[in-house]
Amino acid sequence: MNNKISLLAASLVLAMAFTFSCSSNDSNSGNNSSIYCVIEETNECNMSKFNATQCSDIGGYLDTECPDEYNKTGGSHTSSSSNNNTSSSSSETFLNWGSDSNGTLEVVNTSNRDIVLFLGERPTDSGIIGGVRAGSTRTVDICKYVADCGVGGWVIVRGITRDVYNDNIHDLTSVTKIDFSAMVTYKSDQKYRITIDYNTIGDYAVRLVNNGRLGMELRKDSPEGEKVAYLPALQQNQLFYTQTTNAMTLFPFYVLYNRTTQSVTTLKATSMFESVQVNPRLASGDILTYYFPNDPSDSWDKIIGTLKSPVAYVTVMSNVMNVSAYFTAGNNWLYSQSGYNDIGPGEQLVFEVEAAEPTEYEKKIEKDGNGNDVEKDDLDKPIAGGLQRNLQAVLYGGAIQVPVLFYNADGTPVDNEPPVIYNGYDYTVSIYGSGQDASGYKATIVKGRKRNISDMLENL
Repeated sequence: MNNKISLLAASLVLAMAFTFSCSSNDSNSGNNSSIYCVIEETNECNMSKFNATQCSDIGGYLDTECPDEYNKTGGSHTSSSSNNNTSSSSSETFLNWGSDSNGTLEVVNTSNRDIVLFLGERPTDSGIIGGVRAGSTRTVDICKYVADCGVGGWVIVRGITRDVYNDNIHDLTSVTKIDFSAMVTYKSDQKYRITIDYNTIGDYAVRLVNNGRLGMELRKDSPEGEKVAYLPALQQNQLFYTQTTNAMTLFPFYVLYNRTTQSVTTLKATSMFESVQVNPRLASGDILTYYFPNDPSDSWDKIIGTLKSPVAYVTVMSNVMNVSAYFTAGNNWLYSQSGYNDIGPGEQLVFEVEAAEPTEYEKKIEKDGNGNDVEKDDLDKPIAGGLQRNLQAVLYGGAIQVPVLFYNADGTPVDNEPPVIYNGYDYTVSIYGSGQDASGYKATIVKGRKRNISDMLENL
């Protein structure tokens, strides 16, 4: 028997972002037998023959009670009546695995596991923002989940495997195995990309402790390495998972977000040996614990007194039409703070470039508390130290390589030498030009001011 849904219920269903087709195999009897449901990841809905008792609209969400035989397209398996896999859960049916049309957060999953994403320390029904399939990429409209997207801010996005989600479907707050965490900045129309690394989704783990009052990004194998985890301020006993027991070196970087300037500043404790080599062990056995900083006896007062920016902050804007630009330092193709390395026409991205501290500044005269003239260093005008970096703008897959240079007011290069840049300072690079020869292009760099982190640190 073909079952029909009322016009009102059909209208409610059509508003949902799923393609849902259910049909019954009752052609030989007058009774409702098994219902076969297919969920497809599109933004259209195609309803046909299904049981209105088993498939009904409740509170704006379609609540299905389909048997184990249903086939969910795009998943890692097909359920059958002989398969007891919990992925047939009706709650999982309505996870959004497709990209949001207005999504500004791009999630790249290089692992071999489907990952369910959520906001908050533990997954909850209200905190889940969808999932991303193994080996795939999707976009998330993060602005649907925050109240201040027009102003901008940051959140921590975490992830658990689909299997863990299904195993704890009736009590998500009991989940302890969180496989992924990353700090994400957001603002309307600004893109951000995070990557779920294949090597950090597995059955081996270490336990991590952050003794600082700042959130911390962990980078793998080098200070410029891949961001593999985020530890909130004063985080205790966070598990970090890996595919193997191979030792891994983690470099900690404290992260400050300035809501006024909407900028991200990374800091490291320059007077301490920061990196920590960790040794993963089977997560179900005895797990080793590691502390950041690597000496757990260090007080926050000692840590904060050594924090400095380990990089220069270079904002790169491309004014070249119809082609992506890339930013390189030496032989390294750099990735921006937002996770992208390609700069579209009219787009600007912030890159962190390894530099060095100033050793000498121009002098300036200021009045002291008694009104007397006092000579001080002008921190916005370093004249010695720093690091000379061979920076280039690269276009057309490397066919056009444009050196980044300081220019005089009359448009001529300053010395035709690679720029000397300083840690903790802002710089702006602008790329111009057209044609099929590098001589038709110019990449100018302008030094800005030194970022003042003292006020932010004092408020921690």
